[in-house]
Amino acid sequence: MMHDRTLWTLVGTLATCTAAIAQAQGGASCAAAQAAIVGDNAYNNAGATVDVDYAGLCDMGQFGTDTNFNTVWFVWTATATDVFTLSTCNTAGGIDTRLSVQTGCTADTVIACNDDGAGCANFSSKLTFSASQGTAYYIAVGVYSATTAGGAGTMALTQGDGGGGGGGGGDCCVANPGTTCCSDQTCCDTVCAADPFCCNTEWDQFCADAAVELCPACNGGGGGGGCGSGGDCCAANPGTTGCSDQTCCDTVCAADPFCCNTEWDQICANQAATLCEACGAGSCDIPAGSQVEQEVCGDDSNGGCNGGGANEPLNSLNGSVSGTFWASASLRDTDWYTFSVASGTELTLSLFSNLPSFCAIVENPGCTIVGSASTGNCPSTLTACLGPGDYYVVCLPSQFSEFPCGFSLGNEYTITVASTSCDFTPPAGDTCDAPVVATIGSNAFDNTTASTQFGDPTCGFQGTPFTKDVFYSFTVTAEDDYTFETCTAGTMDTGIEVWDGCPDAGGSLLACNDDGPGCPNFSSQLSTFLSVGTYIIRVGGWGGDTGASVLEISQGAPVGPENDNCSDAIAAIVGTNEFSTTGSTTDGPNPTDASCGAFGAAFNNDVWFDFAAPATSTFKVSLCGGATFDTRVDIYADCNFGVPVACNDDSCDLVSEVSFAATSGTTYKIRIGAYGAATFGSGTFVITDEGGGGGGGGGQGLTCGNPLTLVDGDNAFSRTGATVDLDYAGLCDMGPFGTDTNFNCVFFVFSPAQSGLYTFSTCNTANHDTRLSIQTSCDLSTVVACNDDGTGCAGFTSIMEAELACGVDYIVAVGGYSATTALGTGTLNVSVAGGQPCAPACPADLDNNGAVGGSDLTILLGAWGTAGADLDADGTTGGSDLTIMLGAWGDCQ
Repeated sequence: MMHDRTLWTLVGTLATCTAAIAQAQGGASCAAAQAAIVGDNAYNNAGATVDVDYAGLCDMGQFGTDTNFNTVWFVWTATATDVFTLSTCNTAGGIDTRLSVQTGCTADTVIACNDDGAGCANFSSKLTFSASQGTAYYIAVGVYSATTAGGAGTMALTQGDGGGGGGGGGDCCVANPGTTCCSDQTCCDTVCAADPFCCNTEWDQFCADAAVELCPACNGGGGGGGCGSGGDCCAANPGTTGCSDQTCCDTVCAADPFCCNTEWDQICANQAATLCEACGAGSCDIPAGSQVEQEVCGDDSNGGCNGGGANEPLNSLNGSVSGTFWASASLRDTDWYTFSVASGTELTLSLFSNLPSFCAIVENPGCTIVGSASTGNCPSTLTACLGPGDYYVVCLPSQFSEFPCGFSLGNEYTITVASTSCDFTPPAGDTCDAPVVATIGSNAFDNTTASTQFGDPTCGFQGTPFTKDVFYSFTVTAEDDYTFETCTAGTMDTGIEVWDGCPDAGGSLLACNDDGPGCPNFSSQLSTFLSVGTYIIRVGGWGGDTGASVLEISQGAPVGPENDNCSDAIAAIVGTNEFSTTGSTTDGPNPTDASCGAFGAAFNNDVWFDFAAPATSTFKVSLCGGATFDTRVDIYADCNFGVPVACNDDSCDLVSEVSFAATSGTTYKIRIGAYGAATFGSGTFVITDEGGGGGGGGGQGLTCGNPLTLVDGDNAFSRTGATVDLDYAGLCDMGPFGTDTNFNCVFFVFSPAQSGLYTFSTCNTANHDTRLSIQTSCDLSTVVACNDDGTGCAGFTSIMEAELACGVDYIVAVGGYSATTALGTGTLNVSVAGGQPCAPACPADLDNNGAVGGSDLTILLGAWGTAGADLDADGTTGGSDLTIMLGAWGDCQ
């Protein structure tokens, strides 16, 4: 328990009910993946719903299926070409996790997965994978099965294979960033037995603190540093370590070395209150309850929102219950008692226990905490006014460990309940059968005292239902687009639904929104076309949020940006240009042209710009550094669309950049939007003149028609600005992974100096996942060879072999594995084995000046009778050679 000091914090939320009251950390899907870093990444997959089935693709391990259940997603661009370790080992909060890594958003791009990491407690996970610098990897953190409860934890991403091993690190008594274990074998083994993180991930300050406490080499192993000389153990002592009572100090520091090694803070004082007699531990007078919990200590059958069997009824709203709870091995017992109220009732709860603990009132169903959890110690209390409905009282320890059954301070508690009437008047529209009549304009509401009539999830984030709902009836007299929003008020986290009838009476959901584009405080906005008739509008709070707000209703299509449509494009210039897609619709093709690749080429919520090319050149349009959401960019010749001039999804993480060849005076349509259907944003894009002549050729190397020259040996290359994909489906097999497309290629022309078997290689000489192909022309059907991953090549770099003939100019393309592969750099090496030198194109031009003339004749006559000017290959310079020369007289062709 040395790493997680939050276990000592009095938590105001419930173990698994947090899925209903807190946003998850990590993206809800691969397309919405959040950025990960090398180091610790917090995640929360409670409420996650996306499963990934790797059957036949990746072996999770010996138990269960090969599916990663209820995943949240991260995206990480490799910072180096190396082996990296991904781990929830002992940092998953006691939850049975699974991990997987993909290079794209489809299951067939998986490169590594794991169920149970070696030596990891509670079936947490650990895997290693080979990464290529600049390549984006998609990381899924999930759970063992569809019924495994998710929750919060930490996913660590570290460079190296994650192996520990004692005796090879730095000083055990101090933090050693980036290394595992420490130089003293005995100390390393002792600390890592208590906290495997120190040998599996990094020897950080927590490990050093543990060494000071546990290792003789660091003056540890017998009492906390500073004990007996600090301040009052029962209060925080900022800036000092330990406390004045030796026995109490030793007890607390044995549980949490931070208190003796860093600072005796409020968390340490809280521990002292529960562990030390000097601070009143064990002195709570626990009254006898009028009702006794039926669950015995050590069981977890009274599980409420956490599952685990039948829940016990609360026999009286003016009585008490005696029970036991425990916390051990990253798990804790939660005891749930059901009750109902028929009218406004104020309930006061008082929880008596010698353990740090709290209680709460929770809606049933819905698992939403009413108000807040209890506060204080012996008793911990709360008061709340409840409306008619069904509820739970829940009692639980404040932490997940240290209090097993039989704990010295006792596991007993008593919860007392006192009730009286209170004014709990439901708002108008509390039920669907008595809705408020809504009109065009402003419709105020307050859902503070609303009940939840319909608790099923619809479109809420992470599948969380809207609760505390208010119902409106809205009559449409003229079919049109209508907009419903709480965005203008923006006071609370809402959800809006449009139904053709009451949800619990067979009505159908017509439209739904949780978080409107650009709306404050996660308020909502939706627009939908409605025919003449009467509709039900349901407004609720996400995860139980309550308050006063206003439902605004307007008729007509929503007003978006002035350049929402291609026909209304506004001017863009070379330099920096501002944009905003907030409120925009999708005017162009969705999906965009298949040549743009990128996970189905989804393109949503676009705005448009006109760019009049000031010169014939190659221009780059870049959102890199100017946008913070998952963007798309297309370049079109006009508003008839068709195949884009150029297009891009991801160039810098999930942000877009594209280069295209332009002709001076021609106006091009720039389309900027989002990958996700619910994604909007604002920012800047920069247009720069990259040079290169343009006019359909693009910068040299960016198109087949304007290739760079390739020579034998090493050739440096850069795929920056590359946009052309070569689809060899049915023509050339790239290999077992991904498609047969060579993405975002740069082009070379190669004229072999001899025939033979040529090898083209980026093997270990590129900083990203490459692909290679070779053609005899710019026609795809002339492809000769292609390769994705060369045997034995790190970072998925490539080796391609092809038999080449003399007299042919070959087109060689260097591309990437997918549309999202980084546009990196490297070296392309060309070598040849065997074959014959190619004859010169003009053999009679003996002086190589481009023409056959008098100087060549002089050379031939001077070599007469020898092999020096043998043009007919008979071994001797003679009359037939003279005839050949005279026939070739003049400029070489």
